[in-house]
Amino acid sequence: MKKAILFWLSLALLVVPTLAAQGPAGSESPENGRAQQQESPSMAAIVFDSILSRPLGALVLAGGLVGTVATLPFSVPSGSVGTVARKLVAEPFAFTFTRPLGTYPGLGDAPSP
Repeated sequence: MKKAILFWLSLALLVVPTLAAQGPAGSESPENGRAQQQESPSMAAIVFDSILSRPLGALVLAGGLVGTVATLPFSVPSGSVGTVARKLVAEPFAFTFTRPLGTYPGLGDAPSP
C-alpha cells in the first residue's frame, strides 16, 4: 500500500510541474476571415487526467451516491433531493465521464476571447 501511494505521489510530482512549464498550447488559425484561438490539452495534461483525475472522480462519484442515499431522510422532507443529487452525483459524473480528456473547466483552460 505504501509503495502504491509513493508511486502515485511521485507521478503527480513529475507531471504537475510539466503541466505548468508547458504554458498555453493554443494556436490561432484564420477561419472564415476571423482568427479563432483553439487550445488543445498537452500530453502531460491528458496523462495526468487519465491516470489520476478520472479514477479519483470515480471515487468521488461513488461517495456521492452513498451520500445521496444517506441524506434522503433529510432531503426528502425539505424538498432538496434534486439539489443534493446534482451536487453529489451529477457534477462528479460530468467531471469523470463527459468532460474532454485533459481539460479542466473553471481552471483557466477555457479559450480567452
